Amino acid sequence: MCAVSVRKLLAATATIAVFCALASSASADSFTLQNTNLAGVTNVGTVTVNDTGSDQVTVTITMNAGFSFKLNGGDVAFNGPVGLTAGSVSGLTAASGANTYAGLTFNGFKTSQNVSQFGTFDFDYSNVKGAPGGVVSADSLTFVINGTGLNASQFTGFGIHFCTASGTNCGPSTGFASSGAVTAVPETGTISLVGSGLVVLALLIRRRVRPAN
Repeated sequence: MCAVSVRKLLAATATIAVFCALASSASADSFTLQNTNLAGVTNVGTVTVNDTGSDQVTVTITMNAGFSFKLNGGDVAFNGPVGLTAGSVSGLTAASGANTYAGLTFNGFKTSQNVSQFGTFDFDYSNVKGAPGGVVSADSLTFVINGTGLNASQFTGFGIHFCTASGTNCGPSTGFASSGAVTAVPETGTISLVGSGLVVLALLIRRRVRPAN
């Protein structure tokens, strides 16, 4: 009886260890889309990345009230992973309210893309196709990415194309949002002042080094 109990205890311990190992190997990351290129607009949504299989993650973009993800012509850009291709993405699905739009595709793909004021991203999937007529934005977007050795912890930042209204009609304007900081772009006036200063400095230096007659 004692030997049987010990075997059962060891088996149970091994099972728990396996589950713990699987749990510890899975990861999930969340990114707040806190910065935008529109004046006065911040925190438009959240991107979550979850390990959902071997070499597989699921990305979910959830927009806050008053904003939506732009579909036709829209972008999802991100940094971190390596070796992805246009075919790495599947299961693209959009949703607004009770309506779900499955079977969508990204018609654009780049391995290096500058997005507005947020710099260059490693990958950019864009131009969603397959939504019903009249559906040009969505409150959420979900897709699966497969890649050798891929896991959620490899993702370091996201940028998306968004609309300034909830639902499927996009809204009055669009912009770009990122989980990273905005890169400051000098105003035209500031650039002119800097240029003028450099010209004056060059003239002064030239005058000082001019040989005496």
